[in-house]
Amino acid sequence: MNFLQLLIGAVAIVGMFLLLVGPHEFGHFAMAKLFKVGVYEFSLGLGKRLWSVTRNGTLYSIAAIPFGGFVRLAGMEPGDYDAPSSFHFKPAYQRLLILFAGPLVNFLVAALVWTGVGFTQLNSEPGKVMAVAKSGQAYAQGIRPGDAIQAVNGHPLARPDDIRKVEDANPGQPLVMTVRHAGGGTFTTTITPVFNQQENRYLIGISTAGIFTPWNAVETGALFPFAATKVLVQSMAQLVTGQVPGGFFGQQGATGAIGFGYFTYEAAAQGLASWLTLVAFLSMALGLTNLLPLPALDGGRMVVVLLEKLRGRPFDRKREEAVQRAGLVALLALMALIAFFDVQRIATGQFPGIR
Repeated sequence: MNFLQLLIGAVAIVGMFLLLVGPHEFGHFAMAKLFKVGVYEFSLGLGKRLWSVTRNGTLYSIAAIPFGGFVRLAGMEPGDYDAPSSFHFKPAYQRLLILFAGPLVNFLVAALVWTGVGFTQLNSEPGKVMAVAKSGQAYAQGIRPGDAIQAVNGHPLARPDDIRKVEDANPGQPLVMTVRHAGGGTFTTTITPVFNQQENRYLIGISTAGIFTPWNAVETGALFPFAATKVLVQSMAQLVTGQVPGGFFGQQGATGAIGFGYFTYEAAAQGLASWLTLVAFLSMALGLTNLLPLPALDGGRMVVVLLEKLRGRPFDRKREEAVQRAGLVALLALMALIAFFDVQRIATGQFPGIR
């Protein structure tokens, strides 16, 4: 492990937290400004302020610890509940939109990042080789990942499944292939498919990439929040219902900020696409977690707004704040406990896929 690798890992971790927290807090901030709720401070980072400036009554600041951030809204603190531009004086739908804006921006960031991942996977070659079985005939004839099959039996490829169609149409018969090496240069070779018992068909031992266009990248990016939500909700349900081996704090259980930082470091070492993939999923996870109906989370405050609307009058703000603070203390305690298990799993190499 060299200094450059450590530096890249550190930048990747800080960048990941900024991409998760910064847009989330900006969502609350922008919607509050739209509905003319007073915004006292918008901070990127926690702890001691390194830089700050005041504009239109809002203090914008950058703090020393880059693993968090916050927005201070009028009416959300003791002694300030009745401020003229208080959050609590706004209609219920505006308060709900302000609270929902943070998770919503996380979902939008995930979609944009996943679109970026898609743009790293663009492929216009129907015969681009992704993998080659070392025991197969294609490998023996010099075909390697990154090469491109340009023609089979004299017919240029138009679609990725053209090779399979020729294999199936000529079972066990030699195939004449024109191949372009990834590094340049073209050659022609004859490959005889071998019968595969498991798949019950003749194969030459390669897999090719599908066509993936810029439009496909945008399309998969737009659909990503829905697909990721399904996966994450199923994972949460399995965790809560005890279906995860080892339980909540087990090897495959809940992971916190330290675990996410470790995964981010590992992903950055594997390349930009791996890092972006992890950021996209974590952005979705942050947004969904904040929508849980628990005190101190956006979802918990949304429940308060809905209950006030149903009962036709507001709650006592001091009591509400006491509940929110109790929820925050419980949340911080849980995060500290998860952090302990994160450190333990890192030290013993128990994280799945990390050995």
